[in-house]
Amino acid sequence: MKVVASSCLLGFKTRYDGRDKKHDFGGIPADVEYLPFCPEVEAGLGVPREPIELVRMDDGSIHVLGRQTREDFTDRIEACCRAKVAELKRDGVDCFVLKSNSPSCGLESPLYDACGNVVGTAPGIWARIVAAEFPDVPHGMP
Repeated sequence: MKVVASSCLLGFKTRYDGRDKKHDFGGIPADVEYLPFCPEVEAGLGVPREPIELVRMDDGSIHVLGRQTREDFTDRIEACCRAKVAELKRDGVDCFVLKSNSPSCGLESPLYDACGNVVGTAPGIWARIVAAEFPDVPHGMP
């Protein structure tokens, strides 16, 4: 069984602050093959890095912006995610485990307006792509 998991949940120090969010996956069958993936690191954002957030733009679109610099990382992260989709469609995947509240991986992440106010929630960029590209593959978050 192949499980794509957010790298930080597997103990990789890939978070913006150089830490992990290791999760105890106790009770998982021994034949599980974990495939770590961090869209932010794979897109070249580095560790540590500026935190990013989902921002609703004036035209209603949702972008991924650096919290301080407001640099737009949407295209870089999305391109990285699309490349991963192609790989996974070729090699197969049975399940996704995604980090909650992440602007990349969260199924429901905080959504901000241009002024930094929370205006709701939205799926992270990787979570949105996973749901669209793998509608029949289970995905969840710890």
